[in-house]
Amino acid sequence: MKLKIIFTSIVVLTFISVFLCFPKQHTRFPENLIGTWTTSEQKYANRFFELSQVTVAYGIGKKKTNVYYISNAEKDVQDNTVLYTIEYHNSGGIQYTRSFYYDATNGGVIKFKNQKHIPWTKNKDTRIG
Repeated sequence: MKLKIIFTSIVVLTFISVFLCFPKQHTRFPENLIGTWTTSEQKYANRFFELSQVTVAYGIGKKKTNVYYISNAEKDVQDNTVLYTIEYHNSGGIQYTRSFYYDATNGGVIKFKNQKHIPWTKNKDTRIG
């Protein structure tokens, strides 16, 4: 009886350790999403949105950039468009959520869920290191 309890305890602790040590990985972005995105909307002149597999950055003007760390990303396919929802946080741990639609046709366009009327296009010469 003691041996059975010890064995069961070891198995349970092993499963718990595996789940704690290997957290769920977020959705990986396709390579055509990785890079810097800008819009011709005058309101966002000198602004950009930059996406990598691990960070999201916003160019906020005057050569300033806010960088955040992605903690989770989800993908929901809707016809020819994909809705991505990313959860990210700053270095202080404050959590944010942003959703955007991605349409791969015509070179790709991003439209933020809260601003569907503003298209963002990828800069052709950007490389994230």
